[in-house]
Amino acid sequence: MSRPAVPGFFRHLWLLWGLRFDIGLNQGPGRSRLLAVAAFLASSAPGVFLGLTFFALMRVRTIADSEVWPFFILNLLCFVTFSVWVTWPLLSAGVDDHSELSRYAAFPISPFRLLIASTVASLFEPRALVFYAPLTGAALGFASRYVLYMPWMAVVLYVLFALLCAAWSRVALYAVINVLREKHSAEIMGGGLALFLLAASFIPPIDTSWLTAVGEAGVGALDMSIIVNATLALSRVPPGLFGDGLANLAWHRPRVAMVEAAALLFFTGVGMAVAYALLMRFHRQAGRAGGQRKDAKDSNPFATTRTRYTTLVTREALDLWRNPRARLLASVPFILAILLKLLSGRDLFVFVLGGSADAWLMGGLCIYGAVVIASTFSQNTFAYDGQGFAAFLAAPLDLADVLRAKNQVQGAAALGMAVLVALFYRVYFGFGTVVDVLCAIAAVLSVVPVLLAAGNFLSLYFPVKFHASLKRRDKIPLTASMLGIVAASVGCMPFGWALKLAGKEGPTWATAGMLVLAAGLNVALYRAVLPLAQRLLERRREVVLRAVTRE
Repeated sequence: MSRPAVPGFFRHLWLLWGLRFDIGLNQGPGRSRLLAVAAFLASSAPGVFLGLTFFALMRVRTIADSEVWPFFILNLLCFVTFSVWVTWPLLSAGVDDHSELSRYAAFPISPFRLLIASTVASLFEPRALVFYAPLTGAALGFASRYVLYMPWMAVVLYVLFALLCAAWSRVALYAVINVLREKHSAEIMGGGLALFLLAASFIPPIDTSWLTAVGEAGVGALDMSIIVNATLALSRVPPGLFGDGLANLAWHRPRVAMVEAAALLFFTGVGMAVAYALLMRFHRQAGRAGGQRKDAKDSNPFATTRTRYTTLVTREALDLWRNPRARLLASVPFILAILLKLLSGRDLFVFVLGGSADAWLMGGLCIYGAVVIASTFSQNTFAYDGQGFAAFLAAPLDLADVLRAKNQVQGAAALGMAVLVALFYRVYFGFGTVVDVLCAIAAVLSVVPVLLAAGNFLSLYFPVKFHASLKRRDKIPLTASMLGIVAASVGCMPFGWALKLAGKEGPTWATAGMLVLAAGLNVALYRAVLPLAQRLLERRREVVLRAVTRE
């Protein structure tokens, strides 16, 4: 009997992309595919608005008739799009894709083909459609105002730019997971953060004095040489090759555009080679690390716990502390703050928001840190610690206490994160009043109860599977992700409303009191719905157990 033929390259891609689509939608028995596809489209919907907005911006007469602004906007969007793509694994701690080779280990396909499939498939995820929507709209608006020589070359440049972003996003992702795999990942990330802070202190801040001139005399007072130099600088980095290529097509210089297309292809190839090397290094380490990993310490942390509930809280705190993803998430707000100061971003916020700028910035960073910590673990509260839920079922424990302990630790971690970020902002920037700090902490106290309440129900109705043999977790269903975003938005509304009422004069004690009142109401709401979640946990315990432990 002859062996069946191995699928060809394009057949492999078709099968893998279809499987990734099903995994992304988290299809399973009883799940509505129509609802999952609707959630996919809904999560991509903001991209349509962004694309149309920048398409209209490029057709505004003042910009379209300028010899500088269209090219500056294009090159700036190229740089911003690339930067967001590359830093997204860090900003979102999206480190679950390391299982790509493990997931398809039994498939008759080479690891390099798997890398290509996952890289190209990442271009069609909802977040990707949102990321490159502004640049897409701006490029179409540019093309509608200029006659492009060889329009097909513009399409080639666009595809190569998208592949460049995807390739270097893989590099960032696999670099992060290699760090997280290391035994001393916390020390490595802490040292890296310290070095980043030290290096940033030697870089002179960007001159923002032009903001004052623009504010007093309008855009006409702006020295256009600044915009021209920025445009040229942005066109000389790899992401800017797309915008510069479109400009050369508009100027009927196709040979230069072809050279830039070749350069985009070269840098994409370099990114893919680096990503492949990092990914294979990770899996070689994972294969060697088999049973040698030790989590036990010489001292027993449970020796001093006096009650069963304090033991549960201690266990949850230790699990969260030792979770590499939690360490990665904890570093993000500090990195964002350093970048904000390095780019003189606070000056821009002061120009736009006046006396409320520090409250907005401090509160935004605190809320971001709290949201990523609370939502990441509360929406997967029964599986982020592996198969710990099975141990809880086998132990003489009340599951209501388990859920309450998890919520307490997750809420305390989010609040502690917010306090550290607020103190760091006050010391690092040297701005921010007591009222600003109080508003930021009260905003976090308002959003965390909403996230915990939503996370409890999402964990019960959308339990995420943990595969012990492959050491990976499936992705959170798109519907659950959308509901989690809605919950975070609802929790953040009091902060936005309070600072909007404060205006440019800045928040007052009344603003802080309003946020404290909102936090009290949300805490009361959380306590009111917690008994319902605990009762549902008792009813759905077997369903949750099968979902989070099945192979």
